[in-house]
Amino acid sequence: MLKKKSGDISRDDSQKCLNYSALTNCRLDWCICEIYLELLEDFQKRKINTSEFCLAFENTGKLTSDIIDIFESNFIILSSDEKALDFSNLLEEVFDLRQDYFQYLEFLDANPNPEEFEKSKIEFNNFVGKIYLKIQNFLNEEL
Repeated sequence: MLKKKSGDISRDDSQKCLNYSALTNCRLDWCICEIYLELLEDFQKRKINTSEFCLAFENTGKLTSDIIDIFESNFIILSSDEKALDFSNLLEEVFDLRQDYFQYLEFLDANPNPEEFEKSKIEFNNFVGKIYLKIQNFLNEEL
């Protein structure tokens, strides 16, 4: 969309830009779903640890955001796709879980308790496993 001063763009145009960004993000998530699946699978198979998983997941999300910025600045439009939206919603569960997990780790840093730390790590792994199964079921339905 055209770069304008925030006062020069109408509320309707602003909403359209936000919707476009969200749909583009969903579409890109869908386009690189194999990368997310590989990360989830590696984590489930214990090929990567919790920190590596969280960092890789966050970095992949940041790269997607960078690509969206490039698309928007060059007026590249991606078609919307209902599968993309559904897949992106499942990924959002992982992003939210990762954020909650790190917030809890910060709390544990201030209030050290090794048992709670280990318990939170196990719970995180279990929740990621459940989301991974949801994603697998979703993909099996789509194929």
